[in-house]
Amino acid sequence: MARTKLRRLAPLGLALAGLVAALLVFVKLRYGGGRPYPDVSTEPLVPAGRVEVLVEHPLPLGNVTVSRRGRVFYNTHPFTNSHRFTDAFVFELVEGKPRPYPDLAAQGDLKFIFGMTVDALDRLWLIAPATLDRARTRLIAYDLASGRRVVDHEFEPGVARFSQDLRVSPDGQTIYLADTGAFRFTAASILVVDVAGWGVRTRLAGHPSTQPQDWVIRTAHGPHRVGYGLLTFSVGVDGIALSPDGAWLYYATMSHDTLYRVRTEHLRDPALGDEALAAKVERVGPKPLSDGIEIAADGSVLVTDVENGGVARLDPAGGLRTLARRPEVVWADGVAVAPDGAVLFTDSAIPAYIDQLLRPPARERMAAGAPYRLYRVRTP
Repeated sequence: MARTKLRRLAPLGLALAGLVAALLVFVKLRYGGGRPYPDVSTEPLVPAGRVEVLVEHPLPLGNVTVSRRGRVFYNTHPFTNSHRFTDAFVFELVEGKPRPYPDLAAQGDLKFIFGMTVDALDRLWLIAPATLDRARTRLIAYDLASGRRVVDHEFEPGVARFSQDLRVSPDGQTIYLADTGAFRFTAASILVVDVAGWGVRTRLAGHPSTQPQDWVIRTAHGPHRVGYGLLTFSVGVDGIALSPDGAWLYYATMSHDTLYRVRTEHLRDPALGDEALAAKVERVGPKPLSDGIEIAADGSVLVTDVENGGVARLDPAGGLRTLARRPEVVWADGVAVAPDGAVLFTDSAIPAYIDQLLRPPARERMAAGAPYRLYRVRTP
């Protein structure tokens, strides 16, 4: 009887195995491809020997931001789930040493912080996207003069779910979010948040400028793929930056060859439909495959180069040059500009420890790449 039942089930098992195999082939063909990206790097403007190590940290770093008074803030990368090993995740650099910000007691709410920025009103803004162990994306802001938490807002479930970077208008009334989407499964977009009522408008969703192109990121650890090669690490709009007057939002899609900008007045205009807004998007110039971006005082846009371990500079005329790089940098991640013009950038080293099934990496694997560094480049 049992053998008869097994014989009857065998065709079903074979059919199921065939279906799974066909699905895996489809996923590989649809989401696991990609062409090598042309090398757009140049001889660095700043030699590697003049790229300073500002901080060495035992766990991978994420983002960095600098206030107008020169206060430096950074965080550990949330991909690592570093709360398994430490009680502090957001830091201020005080007299050359990291100090939990605002204090150690507040760190329980800051374990999944991704993007950070200091606005013109001297407030440190932090975002924890819902994709990282949360039901809702959370925005937090601290007044730097007092250290008090002045904003703590959670979006509705499903809203701003993949938002990783943020910028705040000079008047503090509008927040711009880069929502990367989930690889190529969901569309990336720019979100416009009205602080007064917490309304959210989705802009440029599905527009070619915010979606990944068909490139495969290559690092010292090989092509950047997950799922044992099934999925290319292909990311939508990720880095954003505001012009000092708040008139322009610059944005960079990680897996894309071009930097774009759009007037913030157009992003905020609810009467401007998708097609009309798309016509307002301007090409700024070429870029490397990137993560963070920031604007320098001379109007140049600084773009991290995730394939070549450094930072590129796109000048106002559209010329792209490598500003600086160091051979040991695995993944140049966040970038910021200090009041004195110095450029700071982190090495999150993601390809060195990312798990193929996107599980939190083992401590031993992260320890093998330690220490992780925050760098400073004094520009020529």
